[in-house]
Amino acid sequence: MASLPRLHYRNVLPVVVDNGSEDGTVEELRARHREIPVIENQVNLGYAGGNNVGIRWALARGVEYVCLVNNDTEVTAELVSALVHVARSDARIGAVGARNLLMEDPSRLWGAYGVLTYGPFVVRTAGQGARDGARWLEQREVDWVIGNGCLWSRRALNDVGLLDESFFAYHDDVDWCLRARRRGFRIVYAGAAAILHRGGASSDLTQRHSFPQPYFLGRNGVIFVRKHARAQECLRFAVLCGAAMAARWMRALLLRCWPAGRGPRARGRYLWAWEAAFGRGLLDALRGRPVPFGRLGLPNSSCSAPDIGRG
Repeated sequence: MASLPRLHYRNVLPVVVDNGSEDGTVEELRARHREIPVIENQVNLGYAGGNNVGIRWALARGVEYVCLVNNDTEVTAELVSALVHVARSDARIGAVGARNLLMEDPSRLWGAYGVLTYGPFVVRTAGQGARDGARWLEQREVDWVIGNGCLWSRRALNDVGLLDESFFAYHDDVDWCLRARRRGFRIVYAGAAAILHRGGASSDLTQRHSFPQPYFLGRNGVIFVRKHARAQECLRFAVLCGAAMAARWMRALLLRCWPAGRGPRARGRYLWAWEAAFGRGLLDALRGRPVPFGRLGLPNSSCSAPDIGRG
């Protein structure tokens, strides 16, 4: 919020969507930023559902573009200007993504853009952890753009629809970009646009209130593959995901056997917990089980059931 005034592009209409927080966040936001409307969701609808609330609000007010910004980020002065410049260059562009820089070390990337692989995690993020430089300043068409600091056109949103809320979080942006490309829209990475993105602290399993990232990566990988993949892509995912899981389990087991009091043993416990959560997500998706929000530490949360036929 505090970084928004630095934007060079002034024709913006900011709105904050609060996803069912219970820690006084809404009251503090309204006290500090009275000029910015806050939409208060009664439950946590996840990344997809929460953003859809904000997107509907923006479209109802006639905006030409919608820019999504996460709560763990800071905008740069040129972010929106650079995104709009690219978006307006071709009416077929449905979404434009920005270069996400690590907030803790802006000389390195949080990530640039996404590649759909149907590998162990379905996708990979190009540039993750790489040193920033000229190679990441390019403009290119990509499979998907990171759902933070990205600009979506009204035309594309009206044609493609909103985010699939059954994902709750993770792969929902990939799903939208793939649907858009199948509708004839271009997905473009604009390296000239940058946003600062904090490292994955909210997904650190050592933290008491961390977000259960591995569970949703496992669950949503299966949902995405079932929704979009062809037979050979399903087979590729099954083989590579299974092989990678076996290798990671073995590594975690070996590290857990390290002598007590050593750093590798603690790392092994962390990896074991990560793999257990990832595996539970996989199994729940394969068996068609609903998300166990209470067990995941997300009691005040909700998402729709997957509809595999919508792809």
